[in-house]
Amino acid sequence: MKKAPAGKVSGSGGDGNPPKRAGAVRSIPTNPRSQATPSQTPVAFPNVPTIVENASRAAIATNSDNTIVHWNAAAVELVGFTADEAVGRNLQQIIQARDIHGNRLSVDHGAFHEMIRIGEAPRSFELAIITATGKMTTVAVSIVVVLSPKPTDYHLVYLMTPLHRRRRADEAIDRLLTMTNVPGITEPGDGMPSGAAVRGTHNPPRLTRRQREVLLLLAEGRRSGEIADELSISVHTVRTHIQGILRTFGAVNSLEAVSRALHERII
Repeated sequence: MKKAPAGKVSGSGGDGNPPKRAGAVRSIPTNPRSQATPSQTPVAFPNVPTIVENASRAAIATNSDNTIVHWNAAAVELVGFTADEAVGRNLQQIIQARDIHGNRLSVDHGAFHEMIRIGEAPRSFELAIITATGKMTTVAVSIVVVLSPKPTDYHLVYLMTPLHRRRRADEAIDRLLTMTNVPGITEPGDGMPSGAAVRGTHNPPRLTRRQREVLLLLAEGRRSGEIADELSISVHTVRTHIQGILRTFGAVNSLEAVSRALHERII
């Protein structure tokens, strides 16, 4: 019987390791840190349909060609056309918008798109639009610009609020003008102009957009629960906005805040 050569163990490979068996599966060591390669996190862009559907007011999204691509339920209620009737058509052909001077807007709303191309965001403004029944109604409009990876491929979301709410606020303010001993309001008959007459003639205190909406509804005599339903926010959030309004005007209650807003000429 032959002895194994010195330095080797019988039954082992020439390197001293156990011999490989046919069909044996080799386990591959796992080291995630050494194997992983860095991956780029994709840039997330706002989802236009989600923005439109979740808007608390009429919302209409158009592409860079001014073609309607999304139209929410509030827009149906405001304008009167269904989404099927509006989507795919030119926005101006649907709403037939005119500015405050009665001038019809261009079909492509070119001024807005030119502002986007030079990096300037459109400001809020008022428009007169024609509904499906042929009725003209005035709306306050804000435009949200939704960009995409391609600079030329963007969307505009038109947010529209009927101005009849402001007219109701004017009536409430004029009723306040007839009251006496209310902070910020003078005696009747002293020539004090109405809320509608003085709106926009004075630099307003710093209020957020939501605070202005809450203040306007307070002027209509709405309660916190009604304001919450109108703006689709919680009652707690409404009360937080009211507290912010009171601090801004140094008022002790909502009536005083509304009267001071009248005195400051912001509603």
